[in-house]
Amino acid sequence: FLGSRFSGIHTAIKVKQELGIRAQIFEASNDIGGTWHVNTYPNCACDTNVHACAAYSCLYSLDWSELYSPQKEIHEYQVNIAKKHNLYEQTRLQTRVIKTTWIDNERQWLLDLQDARTNKPLPSEKYSIVFVAVGSIRVPKVPEQFKGFTGPIVHTASWDSSVDFTGKKVAVVGSGASAVQTIPALVKEAKSLVNYIRTPIWCRLRGQYSYSRLVKFLFRWVPLIARFYRFYIYVKMEITFLVFGYYKGIGARLICRQIEGEMRRRIIAQGRPDLVSALIPDYPLGCKRVVVTDDYLESLCQPNVVIERNPIISVKGKTITTADGNKEEFDILCLATGFDVQGFLGSLEGNVGLTLNEAWRDKFPATYKTLAIHGYPNLFMILGPSSLLGHSSVLIMMECQVAFACQMIRRMIKEDIAAFEPTQDAQDAYAAELQKDLDKTVWKGNCSSWYVDSKGNVTALWSSTVTRFWWLMRKFDGFKDDFTLYSK
Repeated sequence: FLGSRFSGIHTAIKVKQELGIRAQIFEASNDIGGTWHVNTYPNCACDTNVHACAAYSCLYSLDWSELYSPQKEIHEYQVNIAKKHNLYEQTRLQTRVIKTTWIDNERQWLLDLQDARTNKPLPSEKYSIVFVAVGSIRVPKVPEQFKGFTGPIVHTASWDSSVDFTGKKVAVVGSGASAVQTIPALVKEAKSLVNYIRTPIWCRLRGQYSYSRLVKFLFRWVPLIARFYRFYIYVKMEITFLVFGYYKGIGARLICRQIEGEMRRRIIAQGRPDLVSALIPDYPLGCKRVVVTDDYLESLCQPNVVIERNPIISVKGKTITTADGNKEEFDILCLATGFDVQGFLGSLEGNVGLTLNEAWRDKFPATYKTLAIHGYPNLFMILGPSSLLGHSSVLIMMECQVAFACQMIRRMIKEDIAAFEPTQDAQDAYAAELQKDLDKTVWKGNCSSWYVDSKGNVTALWSSTVTRFWWLMRKFDGFKDDFTLYSK
């Protein structure tokens, strides 16, 4: 397994339970957890109800402290799961997989390894099956124009806690989920803060609260209540797909109007009606990720904060210049510019002579049911292209993928199959149907976001509800016409 985030942890557990296989996990950082280990920026927390965001069906936690639990609590949950299932014993921490190559005559993957602490090469290893569970929201995106800033540069995806913002002039670039969580903390410390916003973001009230002892007691001792609560969350989130899949409908327009009114009232309540036009989006609700926050809009209305909507045209020394000619000098530059979603895979080379990054460059990243890829035998992509969500928790998607993969591996063992890959025709047919569905959603053509590539293809997200994905992946019917098989 490449990666030990939620998907890697769950896959390792299920492969051991379902198939009796003790898989090897490779993790480049110094602990398991992926996003929830690496991301430590101020106020980092789950922005989906934690009972759906960080709770495996098979390892459901009943002790979450809050509706939107903080990063530290979620990472502790991951660590406890890993310890309970002895995953640390099968995980090589601080080991970087720098290249993965399919050796066709051996029907195996060759993994070239590197010590992440010293950057020195380690002995290569071979495996029959590889699960890629590194996640696409992994590699920080740092636009070239900001690399010349001569003061401290802090990216929310690789936070440097040693940087002191107290009394400093701070520039924050971005308005996505990490900016929404980080800015309220920085506003309290900084002398002044300028938020450079290309496009504002839709915000709805978070409504954070703590679970009482009584509620946690009932969850633990009356399991039916906990199951019903999680099912209620699931159904509620599934219904919100109407906003994304049928964004021109009456229901979606009513919800949009409600959230717009809520945002307007929050801004005006801070005495800043002048910021309404700058902070309320003019693109359809859901085209970019909708965030939950009780204090982001309020923080942007503070007297030490300036909203800058003009594009940045240059960064020289500590000075940022915008298109209107305005120049501002800063002590610290904070980048909330997201991730390189299109180039997250590194060097993963199949039997077609190309790495996956190269094969997918400037084109739709076609897969077979989001899981397998033509030209890359015995490879399972977990939460890769076309499997993320804009309306619900991706953990259910991941569970469906892993269950399907386990069925495939069991069939491989039973039928003595050395390797498999989907045919080009089967993959193309699936990708065409997926793109056809995506063309009808709010994500197609209404704005730019990390959901889409440079050509406007919606590459990150699944096109429908989680229920429809579960139905698609509920059963593996065997290696039929959709696959090419290889003997030993």
